[in-house]
Amino acid sequence: MHVGTTPNFGLLSIGFVEDAYGGSLSLWMTAPVILRNITLTGNSFHMAVASREGDVLFDGTLSAKGDRMCGTITYHGGRTFPAVAQKRPSTYQSQPQAQRVR
Repeated sequence: MHVGTTPNFGLLSIGFVEDAYGGSLSLWMTAPVILRNITLTGNSFHMAVASREGDVLFDGTLSAKGDRMCGTITYHGGRTFPAVAQKRPSTYQSQPQAQRVR
């Protein structure tokens, strides 16, 4: 993940929790945090990441292949930075939503 001009490597895990998205973010420079809210409308996304000082927001667009998120991070103090999250190459395939057990 790049926020502003600073790369911060780690793991952004997003998956289904029942019928909604959930996940966590563990970056090299920070402690692990919970993704409190994730919405996807078309290729636009919104994430609220919990932090001790208040939610950090990540809003932007998902690439057509679903392997890159580009947008803006807004910190609790109102500061904003451009941000990019890139998916690592993987052979993992998520089960289609229609086939998930409810």
